[in-house]
Amino acid sequence: MLANQPTAFKSSCQAPFRWTRAEIVEAIENFGDSDHPSQRAYAEQFGIPHATFNYWMRHHGPDDADPVDSFFRSRAGETVLRCIVLAALTTFQLQGACGIRLIGTFLDRAGLDRFVASSRGALQPLAAAIEANLVAFRDAEQPALAEQMEFKTVTLAVDEHFHALKPCLVAMEPVSGFLVVECYRDNRTADTWTTAINEGTVGMHIEVVLLTSDLAKALVCCAEKNLDVLHSPDLFHGQHELLQPLLLPLSRPIQQAEKDLEKAQKFSSALDGPLDEPVAEAELLALIEAVRAEQDATARLEHAQEVKDEAVQQVRGLGDDYHPFDRQTGKPLTAEEVSKRLAGHVDQLAEVVTEAGLGARAEQAVNKSRTWVATLTGVVAWFWAQAVARVEDLDLSEEQERIVYEKLLPGHYWAMAAGRARASEERNRLKEMAERLTKEAWQEGGALAALSAEERKTVEAVARASAGLFQRSSSCVEGRNGRLSLQHHGHSRVREGRLRALTVIHNYLVKRPDGTTAAQRFFGQAHKDLFSWLLERMPDLPRPAKKRRTAAA
Repeated sequence: MLANQPTAFKSSCQAPFRWTRAEIVEAIENFGDSDHPSQRAYAEQFGIPHATFNYWMRHHGPDDADPVDSFFRSRAGETVLRCIVLAALTTFQLQGACGIRLIGTFLDRAGLDRFVASSRGALQPLAAAIEANLVAFRDAEQPALAEQMEFKTVTLAVDEHFHALKPCLVAMEPVSGFLVVECYRDNRTADTWTTAINEGTVGMHIEVVLLTSDLAKALVCCAEKNLDVLHSPDLFHGQHELLQPLLLPLSRPIQQAEKDLEKAQKFSSALDGPLDEPVAEAELLALIEAVRAEQDATARLEHAQEVKDEAVQQVRGLGDDYHPFDRQTGKPLTAEEVSKRLAGHVDQLAEVVTEAGLGARAEQAVNKSRTWVATLTGVVAWFWAQAVARVEDLDLSEEQERIVYEKLLPGHYWAMAAGRARASEERNRLKEMAERLTKEAWQEGGALAALSAEERKTVEAVARASAGLFQRSSSCVEGRNGRLSLQHHGHSRVREGRLRALTVIHNYLVKRPDGTTAAQRFFGQAHKDLFSWLLERMPDLPRPAKKRRTAAA
């Protein structure tokens, strides 16, 4: 028996067709500029049904008495309106983490709701299309950028975030700010991290040489065993673990002294009377004793505060001195010199702990920090090994290499690190020092000035890349995690599709004051303008519904 051979079903329904807003505006403008005798003749000439064109003229024609209405119903006005809506959705709803309803409120308050629908139901499909187009832009643009980029060695700052049911893995190249990894995974094991990093760097001409993170075992294992690169412990986490066991015992004497001082002041105030009144001997002795107690409490408070300030200053000094270049002069520092400076802070901190009698837990934290300091010293030694290898490959003279080490490298390093200083005065001083060192490196008559233009460009690029290899902290991904937390609070949850769109916005849309995106800095070349790309592919704007009349109460 022959098998059934059903006939393919063909729908007799005509595919839906809608005129776009741009086509409607163009037709109305052309009719107004032409000498056509009637709407019917014009519609027939351009293949538009007369009833359709008549409807356009009655409902979408400009109001000559209202200049705002006339503008937004023109071709230029339609373009501006599309730009406003796209900017609102990408800036407020995506980058700024506000809801769709607030976008509608913005359009209402701006008086644009008479030209574009502002309801949530109308704007939601538009926002979904923009999210999809953001990911499409990355899929279309990033492979070509990765293929054309020059080979480079990079470091990655990595961390996990837990704003959703699954952990979110985040890895950023700290110099450019490019997000290499930002995705949800079922777990955060070393193998999972390795897979995520390999997927994030596929097709890129890069070599990961360092991972900076906290001391999570999976991250350390991913770096040292799976990727076979050095792991640099995050500076802040080490300082926090060192100082936390010390703060509470250091704060207790301060709190007790404050209570004693307040009690003594109240007692002396109660005993202190007018000078012209006679005072009994017992009251006078009590007043003298109260004043002595007040002075003693004041002295104990000042001493306890000094001890705490000294401990905090020594822990802070670890961060101030953990640099391969001197913070005051820019002079290069070897790993041994850095180790001596860091060990000095730990030794002074140990003296504070011993003198203050802070207990075994504080002593254990200080002793444990010595291993951490040794690891930091190893990172400095690794940095200089990498920098020396790159400079030697330039085949410079001995004098030229000396200038690179003493002037050019510290100039680029402090130019990057200056923005992370605590005070504005310190930031400005470090920026001025960086500019001075770089200027001295390239001064007329100097050894580097004898190089050709192409050689200068190569030396500058090597110095900048080498300076960027030393990363003390994973604060850049901590900041990104904070942005994701805001997204989670603003939208209740961050879907995987939205997370991919947010990554594209960070890499390809957000710009630094110099006008470059993270992708431009990472790949070393320009890419298509994301906003213009989205504008060309954005769906037609939804038209507002006719306002319904409400009966008076």
